[in-house]
Amino acid sequence: MKPTLFATLLGLLACAVTAPAAPGDNPTMNPDSAGQTQAEKSNPFGMAGMGKERPKDAKTEITAKKEASFDNTTNIAEFEGNVVVKDTQFTLFCDRLKVTLLKTRKGMELCESFGNVIIVQENTDASGKTAKSIGRAGKAVYDPASGDITLTINPSVQSDVNMQVGDPDTIMILNRNGKSRTIGPSKTVLVDTGDKSQAP
Repeated sequence: MKPTLFATLLGLLACAVTAPAAPGDNPTMNPDSAGQTQAEKSNPFGMAGMGKERPKDAKTEITAKKEASFDNTTNIAEFEGNVVVKDTQFTLFCDRLKVTLLKTRKGMELCESFGNVIIVQENTDASGKTAKSIGRAGKAVYDPASGDITLTINPSVQSDVNMQVGDPDTIMILNRNGKSRTIGPSKTVLVDTGDKSQAP
């Protein structure tokens, strides 16, 4: 299984949903708190193929400072206030999270994150080197049917020293198969970190 930079939000399918965080709980907006996963070395932004299978009994925890609600009639769960999603494959931060479940409730139809969205994944390559991949946007939408994660409102993706930054109206689409597409103006910086001492 090879997770992506934005690792599978499919973790929300069987998530352990918690109530709003108690005053003593302090979910952090610090991207350094993310867990580790395997990287796809060939992608400069750490966007490996999104995991198609999750580990058995994998859990996702969602905490929210203000409110957590579920509407039985619409199958929509909403979380608000310093929302933190902790999964074995990624950590997501946002101001508000909306999850629409399938009518069968055995899957997710759509996942939308709003406001100060940060998605963090740490990737470890075959040599044991760890690189942190971070996606940022004003809004992120995950569509499980297509495998697309769409970042809008000042989207950016960074993995180690490589970075792509879009304008406010730029749209970045990342797919679980490791492909990405940027629509609109963007700036991409790729840094060659190869060992020049071994060059011929």
